[in-house]
Amino acid sequence: MDFVLIGVVAFLASALTFFSGFGLGTLLLPAFALFLPAAASVAATAIVHLPNGIFRGALGRVDKSIDAGIAN
Repeated sequence: MDFVLIGVVAFLASALTFFSGFGLGTLLLPAFALFLPAAASVAATAIVHLPNGIFRGALGRVDKSIDAGIAN
């Protein structure tokens, strides 16, 4: 049951930070630390960061309609 809860927390944290662009480690590390040792919590957080970053990159988070001259 603990692994299911960890998976749900990881998925929800990834979904929340997908839109904000930050905070995945801030949300996941304490949740992982409740169930895993400290070293394993840090490693699990890093493992979740990789597919989350790949997914965000694959979706092309940069909006092509933004005028770079105005945005900078």
